[in-house]
Amino acid sequence: MDWPLAIDRNREALKRIVAALFVMTGGAMATSLPRHIFAAILLVLRPAESAVRRLIVIAARRLSLKPRASRPLPAGLPAFPAAGALKTPAFALFDPLKIFSIDDFDNNALPHFSFHDGSDAEFHTPHLLRPEEPVDATLLFTRLRALRHALNDLPRQARRLARWQARRDLLLKAGRPTRITPFRPGLPPGWRQRSIHEIDDVLRECHGLALYAVNGPDTG
Repeated sequence: MDWPLAIDRNREALKRIVAALFVMTGGAMATSLPRHIFAAILLVLRPAESAVRRLIVIAARRLSLKPRASRPLPAGLPAFPAAGALKTPAFALFDPLKIFSIDDFDNNALPHFSFHDGSDAEFHTPHLLRPEEPVDATLLFTRLRALRHALNDLPRQARRLARWQARRDLLLKAGRPTRITPFRPGLPPGWRQRSIHEIDDVLRECHGLALYAVNGPDTG
């Protein structure tokens, strides 16, 4: 397996896709976006994040690092960044886990009815969502910046993962519970059975390569 070629090919495709997402924002990191633009970006952002996580796993397949020792904050440096400073966010190395709540299931097991007779204070007319309605995009912009930063510095992200793996191994050796893999069980977040965008094919390839890098024979 030519791992460098596989990484470079998929990274270039992802960089092109992420650049297109930034163009969709209008080039300005505002605090809101029209709802239809927000939804269109999110449709691509989730699988793009999953694909990059798998590229990081592939890039870290041969790394073996020690956990980084915690260091005190150097004297004279502020504990928090200055107000207004645009700090590069850390990319999330792990798939978000699916959360299942029995309470939520029981609460929604039966249908709920509401009758409006003019005196029901709990009755509300549903709010119609307009495509051009602005929605808060602060978190979306943060995720976009983190994704772009990870793609531009993949070796550093691989070292981050390798250090986490070292900490994980120490915890497992000590018999302490911890997460085993960056992947969640089943299919990756943003996975679609039917491809509707280039990112779907990229994620499919990255997921297969990452599984092979972790579980397949060591072919170099």
